[in-house]
Amino acid sequence: MARLPQMPKMMVFPFTVSLDGAGRMLDQAQGVYARSLARMLAERLTAPPNLAASLATLTADGPLDGENGAEGHGWVVASQPWTLDEACHIGLPEGTEYVLHGSAELTDRVRIRILLVDSPEHKLALDHVVIRPRNELFSALDEAAREIARALGEAAPEGPWPTRDVEAFVAYLRGRDMSAAHEAGVRVPDPKKSFDPYLEAARRDPLFTDAQDRMLALALDFALGGQGPVSVAREGCEKLLAIDPLAHKAHVTLAEMDLAEGDPVAAEARLRKALELQPDWSPGFERLGTALTRQERYAEAIPWFQKALVERSDDSDALQGLGVALAECGHLEDAVRCWLATLGLGVRSFHLHDNLAKVYTLLGRHAEAREQRVLSRQLQGKPRLGLYLFREAWEWLTRGSGPR
Repeated sequence: MARLPQMPKMMVFPFTVSLDGAGRMLDQAQGVYARSLARMLAERLTAPPNLAASLATLTADGPLDGENGAEGHGWVVASQPWTLDEACHIGLPEGTEYVLHGSAELTDRVRIRILLVDSPEHKLALDHVVIRPRNELFSALDEAAREIARALGEAAPEGPWPTRDVEAFVAYLRGRDMSAAHEAGVRVPDPKKSFDPYLEAARRDPLFTDAQDRMLALALDFALGGQGPVSVAREGCEKLLAIDPLAHKAHVTLAEMDLAEGDPVAAEARLRKALELQPDWSPGFERLGTALTRQERYAEAIPWFQKALVERSDDSDALQGLGVALAECGHLEDAVRCWLATLGLGVRSFHLHDNLAKVYTLLGRHAEAREQRVLSRQLQGKPRLGLYLFREAWEWLTRGSGPR
């Protein structure tokens, strides 16, 4: 049987930018666009089963704007393209054959020089320059992707852009670069401005949903991951709602912040508003059930978890939440079935095993309760000593002579 050829794999590096005589970028924004245009091409060129591209991130220590030259950790791009020999000696992930780099400029025009290096063959597979007016940015990126695919012997990737508003997309590019900086742990000059590019994109094109989604993901990173002030994340969500009052996911994001801060009442109100705007948004069913559970309103939570499971039977969060609500309402056997189904999905947590141990004990199924406690302690890295052994021995002594 003939072996099927593997899809070409490439590593895409941030493009280089023009420097002044002192070795500094002529325009700091060009570094953002050099990284962002490379990112867009990497995403455009990832079109299974024919193409696969990965973006390489370059960072380095250096001064940040507004710090008067003080040292800081900031983004950089290469100052000049590599020679063919240098490009061929870059360490690449296994199976990666090509290196894509070059230079980029986005001012009143877009100019991209593409250098595609075939590392195994030690040769330049493509040297192509794209020059178009700024308002033809999408066509420029399409041309670049088409030429690269042709050099690889593949069909050009197709698909719509998330907006047709060039200026909204340019703002989105700045937002993507800011998000990437936060994800990489790069310190930015002013975290409070992190949401501004996405908000500008949303103002220019209220239907640009990807800009909204990425802004809300960054807001959650701020609120739950400590990337920035929670108050700034909340403010960003509120500003998005002022731009687009129908942005139901902004209410959901604020609800997640409320849950994280221990305010399930506020979370419930936000989630009900989101579901009022988008009644068929099924992920909201489980989150509302969780908000009600946190308020110990278990009977009210049960139908919301059930509704979530009708939409997606393998929703492990809904299964666990339903199990808790059922157990609290005295439906112990049904709770066990929910938690066993959760285990069947591959979920492993000591909370899950602890819940099973408690319910098994209430049902008089002591051997199974003991097994669950052992699994819980293993997940927590606790030794099987002391109080645990005493509790198991006491259960064994008080269990009577009935069947195990």
